Amino acid sequence: VDRTGRPAWPAARAAAVRLAARPATYAGILCTIDLDTDPRDVYHSLLDLGPPGVDFLLPHGNWQRPPHRLARETPGRHRPRPTPYGDWLATAFDAWWDMPQDASRRHTRIRLFQEIAALLLGAPSGAEAVGLSPMAAVVVETDGAIEQVDSLKSAYDGAPETGLDVFRDSFDRALRHPGIAARQLGERALAEECRGCPVRRVCGGGNYAHRYAPGTGFLHPSVYCADLERLIRHVAHRLSRTTGGVG
Repeated sequence: VDRTGRPAWPAARAAAVRLAARPATYAGILCTIDLDTDPRDVYHSLLDLGPPGVDFLLPHGNWQRPPHRLARETPGRHRPRPTPYGDWLATAFDAWWDMPQDASRRHTRIRLFQEIAALLLGAPSGAEAVGLSPMAAVVVETDGAIEQVDSLKSAYDGAPETGLDVFRDSFDRALRHPGIAARQLGERALAEECRGCPVRRVCGGGNYAHRYAPGTGFLHPSVYCADLERLIRHVAHRLSRTTGGVG
């Protein structure tokens, strides 16, 4: 809903339709997962808007403030545990993977799924959500402050701040900031339990913001650890049936 409490979908849909008429300006759609929706319905409704790409996003959460469904169903980190977000994404993946590639309904890119498939096949990652490639982005705020990615704001107040700005500091100096440098270390930056996980090179520990716990920082698995493993193994299974095996 918008700030007056009215549904925001009609305006968002109208804007997407206008963008679809000008494909050179249409980058795609970001969609945060809502477990109360049917993933196939969501995928097909987004496809109707003609986007060149879609990305499904896990709601921001961490070990202090886990997503409400995980907090309600699975307090703590014990395994095995339910994987409601992984199940949702696995169903959405099947809807995407099984979509016929014909002229009338283009096989729209879904970044998360393509990244996982590429990683399983040995390619480097190009997205923050999965993989071990070094983080290659900073944020420049409107006042000139150089910050880490703004998803870290979901961890705690001031988490993205570096104390640097474009008027006094270079981006090379920003790369040496401890918070940014920690994200250039690949597997060495993962929590101990992640380093022993068989899907670590694909998962990459998950989104950095989702690893936070008070007092101990970000050296933890993602709060979505089990969900990510569920999705990755599902994608690997579908790939293996298509390619004859995934190394």
